[in-house]
Amino acid sequence: MKKLLFALFLFTSITAANAQQRISYRINTYMTPEDKLYALSKVWSEAKYNEAFLDNIGEKAWDSTYLALIKPVMESQSDNECYRILSRYCAMLKDGHSYVYYEYNPTVTTFFDKFQIIVKPVEGRAMVSQISSRQSDWIPVGSEIVEVNGMPTAEYIEKNVAPYISSSTKHHRLDESIRKLFTSMRYDSYDITFLTPNGEEIKTHAIHDFPPEIKNDPLVPADKEWKLVELKWYNDDIAYVVINSFNGKQAVDDFEDIFPELLKRAKRLIIDIRHNQGGNSGYAAQILSKLTPDNDLVGATWYTRVHNPALMSWGQNISPADTVGNAEDKMRYEIVNHIYFEKGGETNFTFNVNRERLVIPTVILTSHQTFSAAEDFLVFCDNQKHITLIGEETAGSTGNPINWKLPYGGILSICSKKDIYPDGREFVGSGIKPDIESHLTIEDFRNGRDTALEAALSFLKDKTN
Repeated sequence: MKKLLFALFLFTSITAANAQQRISYRINTYMTPEDKLYALSKVWSEAKYNEAFLDNIGEKAWDSTYLALIKPVMESQSDNECYRILSRYCAMLKDGHSYVYYEYNPTVTTFFDKFQIIVKPVEGRAMVSQISSRQSDWIPVGSEIVEVNGMPTAEYIEKNVAPYISSSTKHHRLDESIRKLFTSMRYDSYDITFLTPNGEEIKTHAIHDFPPEIKNDPLVPADKEWKLVELKWYNDDIAYVVINSFNGKQAVDDFEDIFPELLKRAKRLIIDIRHNQGGNSGYAAQILSKLTPDNDLVGATWYTRVHNPALMSWGQNISPADTVGNAEDKMRYEIVNHIYFEKGGETNFTFNVNRERLVIPTVILTSHQTFSAAEDFLVFCDNQKHITLIGEETAGSTGNPINWKLPYGGILSICSKKDIYPDGREFVGSGIKPDIESHLTIEDFRNGRDTALEAALSFLKDKTN
């Protein structure tokens, strides 16, 4: 009964939201009602049989919600509106690697008729981190967004943003919701209340648009140059290396380019992967192989769901009581109920014993944005005694997604495997905890301080080989 009420509640909520936003989403209308039903059914069926974390919602709730969504999906007024519903449906899996993406999504996030604004999560609150230079005296950097459309920001996020964010952990979902706080259609309007650092309250009405004077007005502070791998030095012998992605061999090549300088000069090391969204765990392991005494790097053990129609037919009448002490019946019961997993293998790598390496006191900086293969990198680091993690819990999401094309520009991604530490500890759904927690405070943010980096430098101050 609770599952049915849940589905009916979701149906009512989405129908009401659609009624309010129907005008905004009347953009692309290529999909027929049959296309929309097919897209919904594809999301439902592929997650039902392949999603590694279906138990986050449960099969009954997943099925009943599918039934509740058939009518609002088929009656949606545009492709955009349809895919917004599908995004919310897929986000219910609470898996950062399972989502619906619409290639032609015409939404706007940062541009308004009055300013461009970048919002950053700090201590779970929505802070202005960059703004158009002409408006920076009016709404200074460091202001907090305290109210949106007549609701406290936290309430607005809970009702209108977070339900559409695919994420495996509450802290990552909140951070992503804050970053995407104003994601909606062009010409959508917002009533926004800011609280400046000096306590002044500023209210404004802003509309998503791209006037030339705003598009051509630079942000303050200016964007920093993005680099895949970046090296800086502190106190002459502390190397600070930022690795922003493991997505491609270029990350390995760029790290190897700076490695001779590290060998020559570094006595202590900081690796910053706070903004690393992942990529390929093999490339992550190649970089770590230069920083460890071990020749074998032991990564996550992975499991995947197994569907066997024949065993399902033989297990239809098996009850939980039948599974006690009977491994074969237990397997058949779990297959019938779509909860049977088999071990796929280990993510292990072996490297040349004669390679050059740098084994010195090392800190790795982590954050809620440390995601996927960047978390695999940390699993490889788990038994490295010279490595200390400082910062925040990671996003808590890794795995290999399966991708399918949906009608007229839609993409469905479903996570196909469950990763755990070699010793059985779980981190997907909770995140990897640092050895030393360090969180950016609002005060430090307003003063331009990097709390975690300062903690790392302090920690390494007296460290020697």
